[in-house]
Amino acid sequence: MLGVWGPHASADAGALPEVQVRTPAEFPGDLPGPYPGGQVARGAYLGVLGKTDVMDAPFSVTSFTGSTIQNSQSRSISEVIGHLDPSVREEYGDGTSLDTLMIRGFTVENDEMSLNGLPGILGQFRVSPEFVERAEVLKGPSALINGMSPDGAVGGAVNLISKRAGDVPLTSLTMGSASHSLFGFNADIARRFGMDNVFGMRVNAGARQGDMQRDYMTDRSRNLSIGMDFNSERLRASLDVIRQTQRLYGAGGAVDFSRVGGPVPVAPDGQRNFAQPWYFQDAQDTALMGRVEWDMSEHLTVFGAIGQSRDASSALVADEPFVDASGRFAYSGMPIRWRQRTISSQWGLKGQFDTGPVRHHWSLTASDLRRTSTADFHVAGLSGGAGLSNIYDMVLISPPGNAVEPVGPLAWSSRNSLPGYALADTLSFAEGQLLVTLGMRHQRVKSDSATGFALLDMATAHYDQSVNSPMVAIVFKPTQQISLYANHVEGLSMGETAPYGTTNQGVVFAPYRTRQFETGVKFDAGRFGGTLSVFQITKPYATIDPSTLTFGVFGQQRHRGLEINLFGELTKGMRLLGGATFMDAEVRDPMNAAGLTLRPVGVARRQLALQGEWDVSELQGFTLTARATHSGDVYADATNLAKVSGWTVYDLGARYVTRLGTTPLTLRAMVKNVADERYWKQGRYAATLGMPRTLALSSTFEF
Repeated sequence: MLGVWGPHASADAGALPEVQVRTPAEFPGDLPGPYPGGQVARGAYLGVLGKTDVMDAPFSVTSFTGSTIQNSQSRSISEVIGHLDPSVREEYGDGTSLDTLMIRGFTVENDEMSLNGLPGILGQFRVSPEFVERAEVLKGPSALINGMSPDGAVGGAVNLISKRAGDVPLTSLTMGSASHSLFGFNADIARRFGMDNVFGMRVNAGARQGDMQRDYMTDRSRNLSIGMDFNSERLRASLDVIRQTQRLYGAGGAVDFSRVGGPVPVAPDGQRNFAQPWYFQDAQDTALMGRVEWDMSEHLTVFGAIGQSRDASSALVADEPFVDASGRFAYSGMPIRWRQRTISSQWGLKGQFDTGPVRHHWSLTASDLRRTSTADFHVAGLSGGAGLSNIYDMVLISPPGNAVEPVGPLAWSSRNSLPGYALADTLSFAEGQLLVTLGMRHQRVKSDSATGFALLDMATAHYDQSVNSPMVAIVFKPTQQISLYANHVEGLSMGETAPYGTTNQGVVFAPYRTRQFETGVKFDAGRFGGTLSVFQITKPYATIDPSTLTFGVFGQQRHRGLEINLFGELTKGMRLLGGATFMDAEVRDPMNAAGLTLRPVGVARRQLALQGEWDVSELQGFTLTARATHSGDVYADATNLAKVSGWTVYDLGARYVTRLGTTPLTLRAMVKNVADERYWKQGRYAATLGMPRTLALSSTFEF
């Protein structure tokens, strides 16, 4: 990729002098500082719990720093997280037109990420990393923490902290390239103004354009972000404007193996593309967010945040085609026009008080998320655009003349509203040695929707339901180096809709609860730390009764797992980041005639991600990087007949921090998938072909 570009180009390399920039954070106070090694932060912003040290957090949480994001040379935030967190995998990603993550085996859509604690206002298809200072990954259901996201985020949540201007002026320019011929640049400028530097502004602007390493695939992306803030003794405010555009040609690479009935076809060369060269997606995402916080007294603060996003996409694409055992599939082109508007808000009070020897840190929050979506499907565009092909021998056809501009009647629309209220209190005993957090969220879910295609039967659905979601969490620190924690938390997800062809098609089910039990131990040896945790997440399982063709919630999906996360410096100049996740996931479906307990689609028994860095002492400022990402075997169908083999990808890189005259300069190089592994990444809905060996280069100048 053509990198994420910020002020920390030399934050963890060698002993050369560097510019340190202090970045005022979203509230309260400054961002948690980096842990030794600079790859992760010491804490994260946990919504109603506020800024929380990792050792005090009753969850498994990892906060990737700006330098880690930048040095990964990734095209998206999902790519960064998917290669560095062992509990996270990309369901879609590079080589396709959108990003989707799986956290603890559950799908987390791209627009479920939060921006500075506010959910639902980031891009639907891809989130570029240029404006991101921190990427915080919280494991487990998180409805109480930040409010309910659009789809519930069962397995976890991602919160992105935007960049802010530091006290030291910054002007930085990054230029980069990636094979085949993808080039880009990004400018990052930050200044503070006024008495005591109370006003700040940071601007990131960049572009990327060229051919990717996959056949027929080109990328033309633009990004602009403006982050402004005011930071006085009692009043803090910020405003973010983020604009992203992306036009992809040949966007595809996802296929459906659910009907193979046995082992899936061996993955071909990752350079192959299953999409026609004339497939395209043109997406625009604009987000505007403001936040304010005022200390009414030493122990009471009032805060509020509101944001709006407008997302639009015009595309000529195809649904994931079904592939048979020999690799054959039928494809088609369908024009689509899609629009979405989201308004998200949070308001509340927080503070602290003492009852005898017990200190209380409490918060009372009201939140709402309103979203309207529409889409047009030009079904007539299928004529002349269908054909037969094979994943090993792609057949190219001319674009259909009537499928260029997506026009037609309204095919689908929805209006959702997610108002809720949350109360949380963290009780601190024995000067913080024991922390007990109690919380409750009352969540209402209102939805009006019409489902179906223009030429098929339309179904209209409405529901208005509310539920309560509790949380109980405990942290006990027997020593300063050890922290034991446990939590029981419930999440909320939108009810599913009965699909076309069922006896109750269009019926929308009530929101359902997800439940997590988790316990673990964290250790901090000063320069090296980690987390060992075990968890269980359960959720209702919706399926179709094969005897009546009625869609309903008949079963249960349960994921049990063991996670190991490591970070920090093993010795001076040697850093480690990553870990392993082992999961026992199963679906209990009484509609299964054989009575078998099956594994959910796309969920591996084991996942590993490990990155090591070594500062070469003989060459000051020179760092070598090695990374391995592994995922075990998974199934592509609910009957567990179509098995997808596991994969391991290795990446090698280097960077060099030096000066060009008086100008600090950082050079980076990384070879991704150095062994040119051929593999499928199977998610909940489809499998995507892994990208081939790719060389990424970038250089950052700080003026």
